[in-house]
Amino acid sequence: MNYYWVRIFDYRKDEELKPYSDNSTWDKFKGTLLDEYYLCGEDMTREKAKEEVKSRSEVEKFAKPRKSDGIYALVMESNQFFYDRFNIEVDAICFDADCHNPIKGKMKDFPYIEHNGVKYHFCSYDCKRHTLNKINPYNEGEWQSKEGYEENGGVYGYIYHIYNRKKNMHYIGQTIYMPFFRWQEHAKQHIKGDITDLIFETVTEVRVKSQEYLNSIEAWWINKFIDEYGKGNVMNLTVPKITIEYLISEYAKIVGGQKILGLTERE
Repeated sequence: MNYYWVRIFDYRKDEELKPYSDNSTWDKFKGTLLDEYYLCGEDMTREKAKEEVKSRSEVEKFAKPRKSDGIYALVMESNQFFYDRFNIEVDAICFDADCHNPIKGKMKDFPYIEHNGVKYHFCSYDCKRHTLNKINPYNEGEWQSKEGYEENGGVYGYIYHIYNRKKNMHYIGQTIYMPFFRWQEHAKQHIKGDITDLIFETVTEVRVKSQEYLNSIEAWWINKFIDEYGKGNVMNLTVPKITIEYLISEYAKIVGGQKILGLTERE
């Protein structure tokens, strides 16, 4: 079985974005993540994977970012481990002896340890650390956070994802500050759920210096999660619209988002 990891990026320097685009920054980085998924097949080659990406997402460009602008896909060889992590659902109990909270959701959202080919999942990294410290009390140093950050390298803002694994609910947000500051605010408010039930991740960096572009990328990901998981599993109270024209048309192709164009009703 052959596996491929597909990631689709916006590297388009559209006319309306030119005043906000720093060419020296865009030449160094791969753009804004719009979608990702895995493909597999017994006889799947890289060329066949590209053909499936063209059919599924209507993306024609596969060049590396600094070769051209536009919407493009990166197709990278992968393996069953990552394919399973991205696709398989977990319905289990936290392996930490002092926790045993129920776990239900995508495998990629939960940490785990593996022993003799068996995966034991945890509801949080705290529980995994707690268990590993019991197994080996001298490994705590590996979990200490690094202090200090380098300059942001031209990042204008971030899109982040909060997942409540207990309620199987998702939330997408944006911030122009370091994401962990926004995470702290959410954790203190308790609106999204108890901190022990939440998973936080940064989805993508936005390097276009435009609030409208940042808003549109946030809208892209909110709509993408609604299309994939259903409105009942997304905590965002409002469903914002993408306002940049080329992103609207690309969403319809890449995510299959007729819903965002108002052609069908949402669940």
